Amino acid sequence: MLNEYEKGWQMSSYRVCFFNEIPRNARLYRCCQRSIVIRSARTPERAVEAAKKRFARLERIRDWKIHAATIEVEPLDRAETLEVPSTSPTPRTSDSLHQ
Repeated sequence: MLNEYEKGWQMSSYRVCFFNEIPRNARLYRCCQRSIVIRSARTPERAVEAAKKRFARLERIRDWKIHAATIEVEPLDRAETLEVPSTSPTPRTSDSLHQ
């Protein structure tokens, strides 16, 4: 049986960060709850799904959204960062968006 390398699939590594957004004094603070490295995933979306499961297991919760509001995924072999929004949007004030 052929492995992923022999089939020609490119597996990449990703850092997936889980953030909470905390409003204080008309500002919105983003706090990283946990950062998880996924060493091998075909796509950023697959890395995020694997990280969600690992985050929930490490935090001993059923759903990652209990301890985080948003997720960011960063390819470790490239400098760009991709954002993956939470399925439930976090309310923001107009002041917090401009600061």
